[in-house]
Amino acid sequence: MNLLGEPGVGLSGGPGTPVPNVAEARAVTSGQVWGLLIVLLLLTTSQVWGHGHQPRDVVTGALGPFPAALGSAAPVAPERVVRRPSGFDEALVHGLYVRETDSSSGMTAVDVRTGREYWRYERPASAAGVHTYDVSERTVVVVFGDGRLVGVDLRTGKPLWHVDIQHATSFRTTELAGGQAITEAPGAVRAFAERDGRSLWTVRTPKSCTDVLMITAYALPGHLTLVPVACNAASVDKDEYNLLLGIDNRTGKVLWQQRTAAPRLMVKGGAHTLVIPDPDNPPAIHILDVNRRGATARTLTNADTWDAVAAGGGVVLSAIDPGDRSEEVHDTLVRAYGARDGHLAWQLRAPTGQEFGFPEIADGRVYVVRQPFLTGTDTGRRIRADLLVLDSDTGRPLHTLPLPAMTVPDENRGLDVRAVADGAVSIGWRDHDGGVLIATD
Repeated sequence: MNLLGEPGVGLSGGPGTPVPNVAEARAVTSGQVWGLLIVLLLLTTSQVWGHGHQPRDVVTGALGPFPAALGSAAPVAPERVVRRPSGFDEALVHGLYVRETDSSSGMTAVDVRTGREYWRYERPASAAGVHTYDVSERTVVVVFGDGRLVGVDLRTGKPLWHVDIQHATSFRTTELAGGQAITEAPGAVRAFAERDGRSLWTVRTPKSCTDVLMITAYALPGHLTLVPVACNAASVDKDEYNLLLGIDNRTGKVLWQQRTAAPRLMVKGGAHTLVIPDPDNPPAIHILDVNRRGATARTLTNADTWDAVAAGGGVVLSAIDPGDRSEEVHDTLVRAYGARDGHLAWQLRAPTGQEFGFPEIADGRVYVVRQPFLTGTDTGRRIRADLLVLDSDTGRPLHTLPLPAMTVPDENRGLDVRAVADGAVSIGWRDHDGGVLIATD
């Protein structure tokens, strides 16, 4: 047994530590209070011994009432831009725009309607800052560079729990899937309860996969969680390969494991379908049927969708540059392929001198930005673009929203649709920490 109470696992970082409830602390007797103070003092001392002195985390709590969602689904016909927050990596949920703080030492949630900060949670002592995070309708789970995972309540901004996982490499990932926060550990994949941080299961990867980079996680029907990982991606002396794990998310039992093409390009094409472009053999596309019994390659298609960027409702989208005439890539086609057979369903071509950003699919509609050709010489120029809404089955245009003029930043690669959720669409510059447009009905 190790510190987790798990036989033979041998990994540091135990169950999540809940944040103390003040009301409960006040209710105990005076003797219990002194006992609690002693325990807290010992815990603080142990943290100082293990991690060095850390100042108190910044927790503002909710600054006002919880905002109402902008809508119950994706906007049918977005008509206006509500707000221009700043930041690159962000999540859009329930009328909030969740992103890293400017110092990358924590998270903040901004009210989309007002542009005002709703809550802030920071760990100033974490020099490595935020590595990544994921957001559900209830919880924000943050991974810090020092190995700490923190669960934060979406409504209040208050930390719910934390757990420390030592990691030998510089990357850390987390995904919320099926009520579980899933992350990697040395030679393993681990899952914690989303709301209280309880350690749920630990899956050891093969001995040949000691350095684990989790790419994502999908919760499928039948208590099946799919976890694609890259093995030894940061090692120069070990065989690098990609592995897909099928895990029973109740017990953590590995039902099956299978090597795959690059999981970084994987998209979920349906409830039991994965579409995996193969960058080593373009334009090969692997389509897998997955269930608790295993993953079966149903077809291998030779479409030009190796740069697939979105999927949903049985459709896989790809932004295409058929000319590929220079180092400047201009995606002048959006193509849709059926996830069942890989056959071309429809395509939309941009007018001369224009190109598309990366699209997204939500509620049977495709959202994509159409913009002028952009090159390195356009830095500082103001451009106008349009948000297009298409029917995902046919590609038929449903709506067009002209976007406000935006100034092209340095090293820009165009405007992409970043997220579609709760009646709003977020749009921003690719690979750039710049302004983001929020469009809604």
